[in-house]
Amino acid sequence: MSRAPRVVVMKSVLLALLVVALPPWNVAASQNPQQSSIANDQGKAIFSGRCGKCHDADASKKLPDGTTLLARLAKNKDPEARLATRLKNEQERHQVFLYLQPMIERERSSQIGKAER
Repeated sequence: MSRAPRVVVMKSVLLALLVVALPPWNVAASQNPQQSSIANDQGKAIFSGRCGKCHDADASKKLPDGTTLLARLAKNKDPEARLATRLKNEQERHQVFLYLQPMIERERSSQIGKAER
């Protein structure tokens, strides 16, 4: 196989991966603002009621090992799947993920900023 067809194949594979990877991050953006607010409120209520005791309402409480839930989720490639270890109901898990997603993204940004220093 010559080099040119390999490049085309690799570009096609990368494009396909990009198309597959983007939808989970665009779910909240595709909802209208009212639906996003309702989902956010529901996710916050679920998280606060079930997880807030150990992680605080904003998931920033330090755990015994010195990390936070936000830091753990920010390092994970699929934080919503990681939430499945504690939240078995798929709909509730997704609502909690939508609530935590902006905080996870801020945590990722801060981790990148710390790594660049």
